Amino acid sequence: MADLTRPQAPRLFLIDGYALIYRAFFALLQRPLSTSRGENTSIAWGVANFLKRLLSTHQPELLAWVHDSGATFRDELYPDYKATREKLADDLQADFDQGLERVLQLLAAYGIPVLTAEGFEADDVIGTMARKGVEAGYSVVIVSGDKDFQQLVRPGVWLLNPGRGGPASVEESWVGMENASVRLGVPPERVIDYLALVGDSSDNVPGVKGIGEKGAIELITQYGPLENILAHASEITKKRPREALLQYEAEARLSKQLVTIHCDVPVELDPQQLHVNAPDADALRALYLELEFTSLLKDVGGVAVAPPVATTTAAGPDVAAPEPHAGARPAAPPVRESTSGVPVLADARYTTVETVDALTMVLQRVRDVPYIAIDTETVCDPDAPNPVDAMRATLVGLSIAVAPGEGYYLPFRHRRDDGGGNLALLSGDAGIAGRRINAGAPEPVNLPPFDSAPCAPLRAMLEDAAVKKISQNAKYDMLVLRGAGVRLAGLEFDTMLASYLLDPGRRSHGLDLLALEYLGHTMTAYEQLCGKGKQQLGFDVVPVDAARDYSCEDVDVTMRLRALLQPQLEQHAMLPLLRDMEVPLVSVLADMEYDGIAINLPWFDSLKTRFAAERARVEQAIYSEAGREFNINSNPQLRTVLFDELGLPVKKKTATGPSTDASVLQELAEEGHVLPTLLMEYREIFKLEGTYIDALPRLVHPRDHRLHTSYNQTVAATGRLSSSDPNLQNIPSRRELGREIRRGFVPRTGWRLLSADYSQIELRLLAHLSGDPAFVSAFRAGGDIHKQTAAIIFGVPVTDVTGEMRARAKTINFATIYGQGAHALSRQLRISNAEAKAFIDTYFERFAGVKAFLDQCVVEARQKGYVETLFKRRRYIPELKERNFNIRAFGERVAANAPIQGSAADLIKMAMIRVHEALAREQLAARMLLQVHDELVFELPPEEEAALSALVKREMEGAAKLDVPLLVEMGIGTDWVTAKS
Repeated sequence: MADLTRPQAPRLFLIDGYALIYRAFFALLQRPLSTSRGENTSIAWGVANFLKRLLSTHQPELLAWVHDSGATFRDELYPDYKATREKLADDLQADFDQGLERVLQLLAAYGIPVLTAEGFEADDVIGTMARKGVEAGYSVVIVSGDKDFQQLVRPGVWLLNPGRGGPASVEESWVGMENASVRLGVPPERVIDYLALVGDSSDNVPGVKGIGEKGAIELITQYGPLENILAHASEITKKRPREALLQYEAEARLSKQLVTIHCDVPVELDPQQLHVNAPDADALRALYLELEFTSLLKDVGGVAVAPPVATTTAAGPDVAAPEPHAGARPAAPPVRESTSGVPVLADARYTTVETVDALTMVLQRVRDVPYIAIDTETVCDPDAPNPVDAMRATLVGLSIAVAPGEGYYLPFRHRRDDGGGNLALLSGDAGIAGRRINAGAPEPVNLPPFDSAPCAPLRAMLEDAAVKKISQNAKYDMLVLRGAGVRLAGLEFDTMLASYLLDPGRRSHGLDLLALEYLGHTMTAYEQLCGKGKQQLGFDVVPVDAARDYSCEDVDVTMRLRALLQPQLEQHAMLPLLRDMEVPLVSVLADMEYDGIAINLPWFDSLKTRFAAERARVEQAIYSEAGREFNINSNPQLRTVLFDELGLPVKKKTATGPSTDASVLQELAEEGHVLPTLLMEYREIFKLEGTYIDALPRLVHPRDHRLHTSYNQTVAATGRLSSSDPNLQNIPSRRELGREIRRGFVPRTGWRLLSADYSQIELRLLAHLSGDPAFVSAFRAGGDIHKQTAAIIFGVPVTDVTGEMRARAKTINFATIYGQGAHALSRQLRISNAEAKAFIDTYFERFAGVKAFLDQCVVEARQKGYVETLFKRRRYIPELKERNFNIRAFGERVAANAPIQGSAADLIKMAMIRVHEALAREQLAARMLLQVHDELVFELPPEEEAALSALVKREMEGAAKLDVPLLVEMGIGTDWVTAKS
């Protein structure tokens, strides 16, 4: 067949809107995308990416989005039309409705009209517009994968199945006159006859029972339209189709009416209305900000949109993060094309420092300004597991900004690329730098090595605490400089941390996004400079002038952002939190990461063997219980075994069948089913093997043979630190397998590990914050707090509290903190909902102050839009204004829990700062190595045991003054487990 003729301009694109919306929603039904507020954004994400792809790839001249309008004539004709479509549960329907609203906002921002016609489906509107488009001289493109539209293909009308992106991407496909018969086996003019015969289960179109796709094609080929087929039904020689047609003639005629797309709907073709214009960048950016579509936000040009201001109303401040500045929102600043090919701000002057004399002049300039911004440029060890690992990075250059628009670049290790750049040139993927590399380029001019004598004044300046410094993600720069022999001092401000404090719920605090939002400036991405994939260049082969403009832009933007962010912190009384907690903590974490912790490699080798044997044992037990072998990691096979063969009750359904997730297995195990219990055990072993047993030895640093995690200050909205590469905060400590992994964490030879853990810190904070007399008294009395609370709840002396009483009191103590209701508590305690509710009621009756405090947290969050911790950290809770009940309920739980969890997070941070300072002050050799939730782990020589124990206890217990005593439990041992126990 000849190549398909493609539509020629001018073209009218007609989008079958609901089809795309449903596809986006159900494609991600099991793992929906959501904002940090909990809003389901699957639909908006799918449609936003579709529109971006369609507009950039096809650049249509005219475009319309077509929607259904409710009940249609087909519903009157056949009340069961589409009746088989399963209705969504209330929470999913709320998500769908909100997604639909977001789509309408997207379309408004793009200026794309939405067409509907009362009493008709979108198909009819599209059919009519297609007819009118062809009559007006347009090439019409119907964008949909629905087979019904095959009937509309004719000269001048094409179908475009948009395909989909993602890991299982499907290419878009075209249907025109040349291939119109391929999909259904009949030409476009016979599609309605075909559909009338075979029916459509998705729309509940009955068709003719007994006639399938092959039979329909044979009948149409022989007799033509449906009416002619029915007229000759008695003559058909094959018994099954003959009897079916005679029996179901009425259904066939009805079906043809239902599937026929009407092309005479009362809608008008208005080219001016449908003309494609540039989107409203301001509206689109505001929407992408709210939806947290960071990657899409970078594509939006035009005027910057600041985050919404926290305004005060009669009911109190509105729910919002603070605005970057007062007054008019900034327009995108002018940008000029520099000689390096890197766009820079028009008012900026960036200078390469090529000589020691020039360096001296820059250092003199540094001493004349109140603070400077710094940034490091590096290349990473190509064999490093993490390509941005500061511990394996080599310093290539350093940039310094002394004022907005005034930046200096100090090159140290740039080199000429002798070959790789030429290969990159051929691919076209090497970015700005790659396009400028050639074999004849001169050797780049560098300063003397960073660790040389001529650079000693620079190193001294970096270590001088009197020279105030600001940075974006300063910890990375600290670690890079530490590797180069310099301990950075004088850090005063970190724009990433400032952004985090102002809006801890946002997904990204990256410099490029902050520049876009606050300054209206689109920064040059690393991939734009150096390319991507296999052809990506290392920063050391980037031409120095391009490196200068790229790196100086970073410090320039950081300098400008500080001027906007600091006033906001002051306005919201959070500058002390940045100055006294978050910024000092950067140095603490950098030291901890740099020191790392040793692991016992032979022990991990032995664990690998033991875990493999344990996994094999559980596998055989699973096969025995199931009655046969199967792929345990295959969900379809697991469904078959659990629900088809063993007949276990289905607890939750997904788009592909019964769910086998952890919550389902847990529920089935609690009901006494053996196989789910074994499956949970298998999954735990499998996860621990992959995450720790196999991974940790590979992450040991070749320099010191220790493990170096990375602590993240700007990830958790609660204020908690998180850990990555590797994550050492999620190693299970209560199960034996997890303890065996922790046993492999050891001190350096001849030293010991000390573990210091806050005892029941969240409950103590709840007692302090609520001021509940009974709760406070229970803590002041000392002893076992769960026994104390059990005695109060059950009204018995402490001596009469049984083990079961204590266990129940402990469960509800923590359930209270996390806002769990009667249903969750009933499952945990394995009691009825009524019993659980009565238990909760009794608890809150005995501890009325706790109930009043939690309720007041929610009330204040509704009034102010946020809650605060003991140290005035804010957590904004916009979920409380959502119409979706589930999101609102989540917001209420967050409002009650955040002051407690956030205060605990702040407390451990203050303790870390105090301990770090005390260790330096008392000149102990001991080092703080790990922070895991409310626990700190230290490494110490044996002779410092008494001194370190006293220091840690004093500083941790003195980190805050509460109405109840803070208690730290400590242990010392030769590995993490023995120290903890």
